[in-house]
Amino acid sequence: MIVFGRKILRPVTNHEGLRGIASDTFRLVLISLWLFAAHIGSMWMWAALYLETGISQTLEEALYFSMVTYTTLGFGDILAPVDWRLLTGAASANGLLLLGLSGAVIIDFTERLRRGRH
Repeated sequence: MIVFGRKILRPVTNHEGLRGIASDTFRLVLISLWLFAAHIGSMWMWAALYLETGISQTLEEALYFSMVTYTTLGFGDILAPVDWRLLTGAASANGLLLLGLSGAVIIDFTERLRRGRH
């Protein structure tokens, strides 16, 4: 989803008319919103899997459990059945890696902006 987003946002982020501090902020906000949407989409996919496997009984519970697991908060108020604990560990690892990747994308973009200005 992140790669797909880069292809969609490339014309916006590389447009010649979008130069200067205000436009840099605009482009950074666009990239941040796209990354946020990608994470929300990933959480919804995990929630669908939790519903399909029977880990959660309702959509609200599945989405809440997905968000808590994906962000590695792990409140402990909802637990996966013993048979599915490895899956929730994989969801946590997936969320941790993708959140770290998003941070790297934002840092890389701001570095490119800074280099382009000097």
